[in-house]
Amino acid sequence: MDFADLSRPFVIAHRGGSLQVPEHTMEGYRVAVGQGSAVIEQDVSRLADGGLGVMHDGTVDRMTTSRGNVADHTSVSWGQLEIDASVILGGGWPDGLRPPLFEEVLTEFGNRVLLCAEAKSSDAMGPMIDALERHGVSPGSVLLQSFALDDCRLARSRGWGVIWLGSTDVARAAAEGIGWIGPSAGRTTAAVCRAAHAAGVEVATYTVNRRHQRDAVIAAGVDAIFSDDPVYIAGDGRRRTTDLFTHQTWLPGMLPDTSRGRFHPDDSSWGFDVSDTLHSTLMGFLAPPDPETFTLNLDVRVDRTCRSSGGFVFLSTDDHRYRPSSGSSPGADGYRVLLRGDGGLDVHRVVDGAATTLASSPGATAPTPGAYVQLRITVTASELTFTRADTVGEMVTVADATCRPVPVVHLGSAFAGVRFRNVVVT
Repeated sequence: MDFADLSRPFVIAHRGGSLQVPEHTMEGYRVAVGQGSAVIEQDVSRLADGGLGVMHDGTVDRMTTSRGNVADHTSVSWGQLEIDASVILGGGWPDGLRPPLFEEVLTEFGNRVLLCAEAKSSDAMGPMIDALERHGVSPGSVLLQSFALDDCRLARSRGWGVIWLGSTDVARAAAEGIGWIGPSAGRTTAAVCRAAHAAGVEVATYTVNRRHQRDAVIAAGVDAIFSDDPVYIAGDGRRRTTDLFTHQTWLPGMLPDTSRGRFHPDDSSWGFDVSDTLHSTLMGFLAPPDPETFTLNLDVRVDRTCRSSGGFVFLSTDDHRYRPSSGSSPGADGYRVLLRGDGGLDVHRVVDGAATTLASSPGATAPTPGAYVQLRITVTASELTFTRADTVGEMVTVADATCRPVPVVHLGSAFAGVRFRNVVVT
């Protein structure tokens, strides 16, 4: 397959899909390809001995157990680095992975998967093209990238397609024979896309990780989308009605509103540590079969609480970020239901992130520290009911249909350590 064969818009697994897999690792690329990603991205820098290392940053500090500049490594020392996967992602990924050389990527994936390789250092583009040609990789199966116009000119002069990153200068791109521009999502407009297409230039935008953003750039007319979560962005077909926390790996659409939380292997749960603020994480993989009428059951454990603290579920109309501590999250509309530290229940209506209390229960039975509480949330066309299934009479019902449908689930904590498991939507 060549890039010309892909239907537009297509999704590029940015850094291999860095929200689900350890970025820029062979293991991560294999998972991305196995999940159906047609295009995987590489960030390539030249090493001290002329080799080409694949890593996003200019140092190895963030991604590995070592420190120092990428450019100071040789091909040999590059192979001795260890990706700090348990710190970068946590859960399900072992330490001991290593960053690849670009040559290794080409050996395994060249002419088998579409590649989108960025010249990350100023001296990398020529050697990257040399490597591609040595491996006999078809130019139609590669899109090179650079923020530098000189790099783009070099790629074009040697017959390779290239994305001029960060640019909306359609006229210059067309004059230089550059077939793609790559503006950020915030600069990608319908006017830019119309002008590009009129000039025979395509548009690849970065970095889009939420579906409401995806829908906006698709409406603008983009041809390709870089995403750290390519499975989630690619479509709605793989959404689930149960959690998979027992797998202890990040799932498509499990994105930080404020924090990403962590997995707990001792009881196959996921959640947040104790904090002095409110945290929320999108569960984009989880969806009601009918977003107008459904029941959500879940077990919640709340540790180190006071009356106002606890664990919550935010049911929202789409996947805008929800930052409850800020008091304003533009586009975040829905209902927040909170299990308080004293065992009581609260229901809030949320509009643009601002919460209004609709109903509360008194809290007759406080949760036992370290024990799980069974909760049930039932949504109908006209009301919402929130129940503690482990007690008698701890229930609130509100007649409110301001926000419908509410197909998107976020899980969060308010000034407490919270764990979630056995999340089931029916």
